Amino acid sequence: MSTALASPYYSRQSAQPARPSHFPESDGKPMAETDKHRTQMITLIDALEEYFRPDAEIYVTGNILVHYCDEAGEWKFLSPDVFVAKGIEKKARRSYVIEDEGKAPDMIIELVSPSTKVEDFGNKRIIYAGWNVQEYFLFDPTGELMSSPLRGFRLSGNEYMPMMGARLHSEVLALDLVVEQSWLRLYDPKTGKRLLTHEESEAARRAAEMRAATAEAKAATAEGKAATAEAKATTAEAKAATAEAKAATAEAKAATAEAKAAQEYAARRAAEAELARLQEELAKRRG
Repeated sequence: MSTALASPYYSRQSAQPARPSHFPESDGKPMAETDKHRTQMITLIDALEEYFRPDAEIYVTGNILVHYCDEAGEWKFLSPDVFVAKGIEKKARRSYVIEDEGKAPDMIIELVSPSTKVEDFGNKRIIYAGWNVQEYFLFDPTGELMSSPLRGFRLSGNEYMPMMGARLHSEVLALDLVVEQSWLRLYDPKTGKRLLTHEESEAARRAAEMRAATAEAKAATAEGKAATAEAKATTAEAKAATAEAKAATAEAKAATAEAKAAQEYAARRAAEAELARLQEELAKRRG
């Protein structure tokens, strides 16, 4: 991967300044000015980390110091609230040094507050353009500092051009940024679904597994009931067959009894006829 930087800051430098022996890891400022700022920042970072988790060459982070050398040859730093750098190894860092990484972030989101509004719209916008940050978004969690809570800019040459619309599309992320009930959300335009945080993804996975287990249990119960019904039907058929066999046996016995009775009746009639003949013959001899 090339380490050349397209930033105007670096292209105007004739030589790199001496490298500091140690890069600071904290600017001494709080992570966020309000609870909502903190929650919003963590939610965005977590959702982007979860979304880009399969890609080992997309680095997502925020609120760490990004060190750079300005056009005057001085080492300085800024701490973007949320940023994404593509083509950069996904690993834990204590700070982000542009010269070491070979490039600046590709997308930055700043959460505007009363103390940062002027710098977010002014100095940072110039510096990020100088870093060659392709997209720069500003979001006001309070909804009190900007006419629109979400503003977006895309780099054109060395200047940022504003994005239009309430729903802003990030070409870097291939995602849409949308304000919902005063929260900044990220949507996948291909699926229309909101990006979930890792915790939300795990909860959704567990819920899906629970639904699948419940469906399997219901299917197993239904199969068991079907098997029981089939067994009962088989038993009923066997009983019916036994009853039919018994009936057939009874009918056979009855037929045998009838035949025997008919034989006995015929024999009796024959005996009676023979007796009558003998009596008639005897009477003739006596007369």
